[in-house]
Amino acid sequence: MIETKINDALKKLCDGRVSPLVANQGIQPPYICYTKVSEVWGDVMCGQSYVEYCFQIDVYAKSLFEAETILKQSYTCLKPLKPFNVSNYHDYESDTKLYRSTLEFFLLN
Repeated sequence: MIETKINDALKKLCDGRVSPLVANQGIQPPYICYTKVSEVWGDVMCGQSYVEYCFQIDVYAKSLFEAETILKQSYTCLKPLKPFNVSNYHDYESDTKLYRSTLEFFLLN
């Protein structure tokens, strides 16, 4: 399963505080959440030829610098999976008072 590969690649970061979709209640920052945004099956006349996944990695931290640093480390850990069409953006979540760095990318399987 592709989610297992993502989790295994990221679990060495943030002291293992990595989870799918949302973080556990009360978790201490920094932490990472990952989401499978989409899954597209490519078909040819003789059947399925590939699956293209879009993933989003969100790093939450108390400073933008910390979030960006961990995001760069995340990308390094994910490189063996050969991500492509990679984009990066940042945000501040006023309700949690945490900075968020986001990495969005595609993988083929």
